[in-house]
Amino acid sequence: METNNCVNIIIDYIKNNDELSNYLSSKCSFDVEEYNQLLDDLSYLMEYSHSNYEINPFACDGSGGIYALLDGKFVGYIDSEGQAGIVANNINDFFSIILNCGCIDDWAKFGWLESQTDFLEHYQKCELPFIKEFSEKFGFESDSLKIYEMFRDAVFKEPRLIIKSTSEDYVDYQQFFEM
Repeated sequence: METNNCVNIIIDYIKNNDELSNYLSSKCSFDVEEYNQLLDDLSYLMEYSHSNYEINPFACDGSGGIYALLDGKFVGYIDSEGQAGIVANNINDFFSIILNCGCIDDWAKFGWLESQTDFLEHYQKCELPFIKEFSEKFGFESDSLKIYEMFRDAVFKEPRLIIKSTSEDYVDYQQFFEM
């Protein structure tokens, strides 16, 4: 299935499930907004900047950041504080990660991906029935070691998501994950 179509199907599923939508918002900092609003958010974040990837937003984090498809395949995160990076190799990996890890920015902030031990200490598989149903419906991964590998592989993928300023009044985005 084409990635953009797959994203739309998943987003529609989330929109139609209040329990899932509320969980993703509160535990994963993942909010579904209208596409035009996401484009406005992206435009604001990318003001006087350019990227090495084509960026197509599909959700936001509730504090001004966006989640986006990069070149129609990878999932990137651009926050409102000047950090950006690839967080998943595809949309299924992305949901496998956030459903079991929660807020992506916590993992970057606290360095929980630095070792498998740190990862496993903070990994929390969600067993809520509506999460299990969502995961099974779309074939998301739940094995902690596989998620660790897919998460680490994505954040160190080359080329990394680079957002460079085109104005002296702005600065380049920093990498979201630096280890």
